[in-house]
Amino acid sequence: MSTPRPLEAASRGMSSLSREALRLMALALSAALVIVLLLMALDWGTPGATGAAAPPKHPAPAVTPKSPKPLAAAVPLGVYAGAGSPAAATVFATDTGTTVHYALDYFDGASWSTISDPSWFLARWAGTGFQMIFGVPMLPKTGASLAAGARGDYNGLFATLARVLIDNGQASAILMPGWDPEDMSYPWAVSTTTEAEQYVAEFNQIVATMRAVPGAQFQFVWDASNSSNRISPSAVYPGDAVVNLVATGAFDIGTGPAGQRWSEVAESPYGFNWFDNFAVRHGKQLMIAEWGLAPAGAEGGGDDPLFVQDLLTWASQRHVFAAVTWDYGTWAITGGAFPRSAALLRQLSTESFESPLAKVIEGTALSSLGPATGDGP
Repeated sequence: MSTPRPLEAASRGMSSLSREALRLMALALSAALVIVLLLMALDWGTPGATGAAAPPKHPAPAVTPKSPKPLAAAVPLGVYAGAGSPAAATVFATDTGTTVHYALDYFDGASWSTISDPSWFLARWAGTGFQMIFGVPMLPKTGASLAAGARGDYNGLFATLARVLIDNGQASAILMPGWDPEDMSYPWAVSTTTEAEQYVAEFNQIVATMRAVPGAQFQFVWDASNSSNRISPSAVYPGDAVVNLVATGAFDIGTGPAGQRWSEVAESPYGFNWFDNFAVRHGKQLMIAEWGLAPAGAEGGGDDPLFVQDLLTWASQRHVFAAVTWDYGTWAITGGAFPRSAALLRQLSTESFESPLAKVIEGTALSSLGPATGDGP
C-alpha cells in the first residue's frame, strides 16, 4: 500500500531532519573527544596530577633497607641489661658475638643510704670484667633539694660513696651523676634558670668531693638529651674541669615512619648532631648513654634495622667512646621482639670488631635476615 502524499511529504521531511541531526551529533561527539584527549594530555604532563603518570594517592611503601655496609670503625658496645644483672649482660655479649666492654647500672635513689652505700650493686658486678658505668642519683626521691646540694650540704654522703666504690674495686668506675636533668620525673629535674645554676653547682660539689678521696680514679659523665622545656642542655653543663665525657641517648621514637626515625633523632634541635658538636667544642669525647628500639605501642618504630644501621654508622664515623645498648624488658633489642634488628646488630658488630674492613662483604641484604615478625609486645 502506497503512502498518501501528505504523509509521504512528512516522511521525507523527517528523514532529512534525522540525517541532519545525526551529522550534528557526530560533529559534537568528535569535538568532545578532541577536548577530552587534550585535557588528558595536559593532565599526564602535570606533576602531582590525577592522570596515569601522576604519583599514587595511597601512602608510600615502607622504606626497604639497603644492604648493610661495614662500619668505618669498630663501635665499642656497652649494655644495660637490668639492675645488678651481669649474667644478662654476658648473654647480650654472646647474642651480639662481640666482646662488650661496658655495663651500665643505676644506683638506687630511694634514700641517701642507698645512694651512699650501693653495696648490693657492687657485689653483683664484682669480678665480672666489665668496665662499669654507674648512674649516680644526685638526690634521693624525697627529703633533699638542689639548693642544699649546691651549698655542699651532701658532700659527706658523696665522700662515703667514693670510699665504698674504692673499697669494692671500683676506683676507676665511670660515674654519671644526675643523668637526664630535663626529665621532670627525677628529683634533680631542671626547669628554671635558678634550678640550672643549682644543678651545675651540685655537680661540681659531687665531683670535687669524690675526686678528693684517696685512691679515686673516677671519670665523670654529663648526660642530657632533648628537652621540651625552655632550659637548653648547655645551661646545665657543669664545665670542662669536672666533665670527662659528654653523653646523650635516644630510642627510635618519633613522628616519622619506621625506617626514617634516625634523621629525627640526629637532627632535632638537641639531638645527636648537637651533642656531637658540643662535645667537639669542649674537647670531650661523646658517649651514647642509652640507645635502642621502642615497640610500636610506645610510639617506637618496632623492628627497625635501618635505625640500628644508621645509628652505628653515625657512631663509627665519630669514634664515640661507647654506645650503651638498652637490652632489658620488652624493649630489649635481643629479646626476640626485634629479630631483624638483632640480627643486623650482630652482623655489624662482628664484622667491625673481628674482620679487616677490606675483607668485609657488603652484599648481604637485610631482606635475607627474614621477614619481620611484628613489633614486639
